[in-house]
Amino acid sequence: MPIGIENIEYYLPKASISSNELAQRFGFSLQFVEKKIGVKRIFTAGENEMSSDLAVKAVEKLFNTRPDIKDRVDIIVVITQTPDYQLPHTAALVQKKIGLKESVASFDLSLGCSGFVYGLSILKGFMEQNKNEYGILVTVDTYSKIIDNTDKNTKPLFSDAAAATLLSRKPILIPQRFTFGTSGYKYDKLILRSRNKSQVNDDDFLYMDGRGIFELVADEVPRDINKCLALNGVALPEIDYFIFHQASSFMLDTLKKKLGIDDDSKVINCIDQYGNTVSSSIPMVIKTALPKLRDKKVKLLISGFGVGLSWSSTILLSNGR
Repeated sequence: MPIGIENIEYYLPKASISSNELAQRFGFSLQFVEKKIGVKRIFTAGENEMSSDLAVKAVEKLFNTRPDIKDRVDIIVVITQTPDYQLPHTAALVQKKIGLKESVASFDLSLGCSGFVYGLSILKGFMEQNKNEYGILVTVDTYSKIIDNTDKNTKPLFSDAAAATLLSRKPILIPQRFTFGTSGYKYDKLILRSRNKSQVNDDDFLYMDGRGIFELVADEVPRDINKCLALNGVALPEIDYFIFHQASSFMLDTLKKKLGIDDDSKVINCIDQYGNTVSSSIPMVIKTALPKLRDKKVKLLISGFGVGLSWSSTILLSNGR
């Protein structure tokens, strides 16, 4: 059996901010926050709650469903752009806090909203090459720690979260061929410029050129999705569900129109439940959809896009157990 996704669990911090609070704070209408941005609540990590802490919570939920595999995990990869430290890598902290065996491979990937799809390809290839039995892909970001609380472009959108995806040879979802893309020429459209933490200034906060990102995504992502479909020999109408990075409801609607998807039910939108959770948005949506995937054969197309700027897509085939 090929390597694929066996299970996904995720963790959200306890603290949150409602759409009503966001609307009042930034002078937005409630309809704008809930319909155009698409959020009803965003989640915020505690002051002493770091990315590794959220990651551990998600992985522990995974082990609660499969306690027999803890000592059989061969690799753990953490996708994050908000690591606990510049070094060591966050995956090493997660390995220590959970108590995984010391023979486990661990490393981080510095990617944002495209990170889950990139990470899925990398971890799958690593496990196939090394004949591993179980691997865990963790996606985690605590953007609240790098966002200016007065910035109306970023604060109402991003949410802290972690997801843990179990890869094994008993998959529910099997990845097919992947497509990738990068436009480093537009690196400064989403950027944290600060390199010196000796004093706090405007460069310590995330800057986002929403219009610049939207224009690139609206142009490049549909092209990449069509490339992915062609690479896998699948026609667009054959896809049962499209799971895009949950950037905003407006972005999801734009991609749907650009691709000519007429059936609204095919584009899964969960941003209202937890906001834009960066690298965790796609696995969290898959987890939401998993109950109906266990009982029938379906084709999912997933596509992540964001910081870099970067993007990646693939098709997931369910076993339909």
